[in-house]
Amino acid sequence: MTPFHFETIESAARLVAFGLTPGLKPAREPAYAQLIERYRTDPTMRHCTDAVARGLHLAVLGFTPQGVVLGANEDGPFVHKLADYRRTTLSVEDRMCHGLVQLAIAAWCFPAAQDLAASDDSAGLRFSTNKVVAYVVRLSEELQRRSQHDPELGSPELREAWRAVLQRPETRATPDGRRAASTLHGMVEYALEVLEKGSLVRRLSDDDGGTWQALAAYRIHVRELAAHDAFTLVQSVRPARDAAAQE
Repeated sequence: MTPFHFETIESAARLVAFGLTPGLKPAREPAYAQLIERYRTDPTMRHCTDAVARGLHLAVLGFTPQGVVLGANEDGPFVHKLADYRRTTLSVEDRMCHGLVQLAIAAWCFPAAQDLAASDDSAGLRFSTNKVVAYVVRLSEELQRRSQHDPELGSPELREAWRAVLQRPETRATPDGRRAASTLHGMVEYALEVLEKGSLVRRLSDDDGGTWQALAAYRIHVRELAAHDAFTLVQSVRPARDAAAQE
């Protein structure tokens, strides 16, 4: 193997490492921008980077102005699991609620196929924490209503999730003035903070419980989610989203 090959492997590994570093942007790191351009124009670099990513149980999903977007395989060390979602111990019911909240945020940001088909260079829509909380409630109510006519609607886990959501208080303040983590508002806040740490959304202001914007990297990740039955079902409940948007 020649030094050129060794250099390509090292460069490919550096590009993957850049992608695994939250908050690092090509506009602020010239070496990162150069490696992205090299990936796009040099087939050898592209194949080598893809191979390095595969070896780490990752996949190069695409590129945005925020950098390379990596996806983690379910059996790899970088996958985010609901069991590891919070430092505190979560009950099965809590995990189901958090899972539905994440599905709901994705469906709120990208409610239709054309929203997912938008350019990877463009950011997504702006939204608020309060609107998402209202949407999660209306979504669960609508799924519950539909299930009365179709008892097999959704998976058993999804059915348990929307029932658990409907039993939760929307909000409750703690003695220090924060939102209780076990409420729907607390769960949505935490979910958005997780997405922010992953450079998938960004906080714009504190208005309406917190105003956010979906980033292009989030769109790329949701495209991978779009084939899942649970997301397709949640995304199809448009009346719940439209009603929450008007509140």
